[in-house]
Amino acid sequence: MFPTLPKVLKLFFDNGLFRPFQTEAQLLAYVPETNPSAAYAFDTKKLYSWDGSVWNDEGLSPLDLSKSYTDEQFILAVQKSVFETLSQLFGLAKSDDEKIKSLFTDAAGNVVIGYDLEKDTGIYAGMLEQVVEIVPGLKIYNDGRYLGLLGDSERRILIGYDMLSDLPIIAGLDELINGAGGTNTKPVPAERNHIVGYGQSLKTGATATVILSILQPYFNVTFGTGPRMDSAATSVIPLVEQFNNPSSDGYSNRGETCCSGAANYASRAMMLENGIDPKDHVIFASTAAHGGYRIDQLKKGSEWYSFLIKHITEAKRLSGDKTYKTQVIDWGQGENDAIYTVRTPYAVYKSELAQLQLDVSSDIKEITGQSETAPFITYQMSYAARTWPDIAKAQLDLVRESPYFMLSTPMYHMPYAEDSIHLTNVGYKWLGAYVGRAYKQYMIDGRKSDFINPKVAQLVGDEIHIHFDVPKAPLVLDTATLAATTDNGFKVLVNDTAATISGISAENDKVIIKLSSPPATGASVIVRYALDYLGAGLSIDGGASGNLRDSTTDSIEIAGVERPLYHVCPHFELTAFTDKGI
Repeated sequence: MFPTLPKVLKLFFDNGLFRPFQTEAQLLAYVPETNPSAAYAFDTKKLYSWDGSVWNDEGLSPLDLSKSYTDEQFILAVQKSVFETLSQLFGLAKSDDEKIKSLFTDAAGNVVIGYDLEKDTGIYAGMLEQVVEIVPGLKIYNDGRYLGLLGDSERRILIGYDMLSDLPIIAGLDELINGAGGTNTKPVPAERNHIVGYGQSLKTGATATVILSILQPYFNVTFGTGPRMDSAATSVIPLVEQFNNPSSDGYSNRGETCCSGAANYASRAMMLENGIDPKDHVIFASTAAHGGYRIDQLKKGSEWYSFLIKHITEAKRLSGDKTYKTQVIDWGQGENDAIYTVRTPYAVYKSELAQLQLDVSSDIKEITGQSETAPFITYQMSYAARTWPDIAKAQLDLVRESPYFMLSTPMYHMPYAEDSIHLTNVGYKWLGAYVGRAYKQYMIDGRKSDFINPKVAQLVGDEIHIHFDVPKAPLVLDTATLAATTDNGFKVLVNDTAATISGISAENDKVIIKLSSPPATGASVIVRYALDYLGAGLSIDGGASGNLRDSTTDSIEIAGVERPLYHVCPHFELTAFTDKGI
């Protein structure tokens, strides 16, 4: 059973049963090897079926029919009627029927707008329900967090439900609540949208000299001398990875970077999840990182900072008359701030990184003329998470606290190279896919990227209940695809002494840790995750890991192997509280 359109399309793509073409002429000239087969032409928006000898015109796809129907007949009417009706409704309520997800009810408790989970269809009062029954494509998608019931031609949800925050989505509702004239902060794409890598060696492709990404499957581009701009840039070429000796940062072992994985995954996700033709959102991907550099060697005023600026100015120059924006910075750094001879404190690193984002964004606006702030998409460092956790903690807290930092992923499930510091070529491309998903969620979905967020820990007798924000519940303690780690990566300190854990379980958005005995009244109780133990078979210098992940089913094939893109839990530490009543 495939509950979402992206998963159905993925099955068809993987088995050669469906293929998109830029033009109808290209489609009609193609002879498929499998029967039955289907194909889609972007220029005419038509579906064709192959009967073994000829292509049969099936007309506009259901999605394009629904787009046209929605845009031409109903968007304004639906918005107007919903907004005019809101004042007459008695508030939000959930149906007593577990099969019904209720968004709005009337005074009698009848569902006005909702979703029938058993029938997999929207519930709409009056005419709307009949329209949606006739045109099923009006249900846009269910990506695990957002349940879309009605959308526009760009697949933006007009009516839906955010299952992570447990809130309804109604187009324009913020403006109704806060007053008309609200500002739309969703970034606006340009003809060329730049993702710029910055940081140290994990953003240069260190040790990954065997190139995987030798073909550009979409329309993404980079410098003619490669994503690192290993020598002077004079042209723009289709995005592929390059091995050049020396590299821009003076090394001889730089190869596959995160650039191709990030840009190409974003293009694919936009196409499958949002119906965006990759040629309509071209990504310029490059990376200006330098191996072995501390954050103070990368901040504004440093010698290497000018190379980051050069990537931006050159990309803009080479874009010619095409509109250009630097949309995000793909940040990957902290290892050299965690080595034992440096060990930059939490407060210093956090402040330096926050300031760097402000400086970079300010310079980008001056160079490009764009109004949008360029956020940082950062990984959370797993290297040295055990020996110097300050860097990993600072990265997580910036993601939690700042609108300008987003998390791609922690790193402990990535394949590391033999030096236990860098990644393999597969690792860089895999990490890039996480970056690409975060970019798509920011640019197209208009939100910060999803991640497992540890919120609060509560001491209940001899148990500790840890609550999380979870992109796709339930939480899973996974020792099959994640390296088995002592106590699944958890450690509990009672008055700074390790407590004995007798059991750990996960359910929905909560983890329950059972201790061998309840802590004494008034004792200090701290819960740690992925800060103390390294999983079996892993080799990460000073690193730590755990077994907690969500149930996201996204995946991508790299080097012939399907790689999961579930969200693994970040490294964290929480102080448990006790309910003391009032």
